[in-house]
Amino acid sequence: MNATDRCLEQIEDIRAAARDPRAAYLIRSRLQRLVLSCERLEARRRGAQPPLFPGYGNGLDDPLPRLSREIRETAAKLCQPSESFDVRWERGWAALAPLLDALQTELRREGARRIPI
Repeated sequence: MNATDRCLEQIEDIRAAARDPRAAYLIRSRLQRLVLSCERLEARRRGAQPPLFPGYGNGLDDPLPRLSREIRETAAKLCQPSESFDVRWERGWAALAPLLDALQTELRREGARRIPI
């Protein structure tokens, strides 16, 4: 499996967990792993050292780093421990789902570039 496929797999894991909003903690950790995987993919693509923590590419406006940043910011608001059942969850997921769709599209576009994990 290559890095792009791994990111796509992580998106599907997040969607599966999101079917039950009581899984907010699980979703938050999966989102963090997804963002870090995408940022590592972007770093490798640019020939840079892959990051140990999320935040790589904060100043970059290419699609992958921009989407990773937006997902990270949206997830920070969405996955509050006491708020997985309320309206905030529904609104937050409604904001996050299109970002995951866009990221999935971008990763598939990048899929032609085989970057190992």
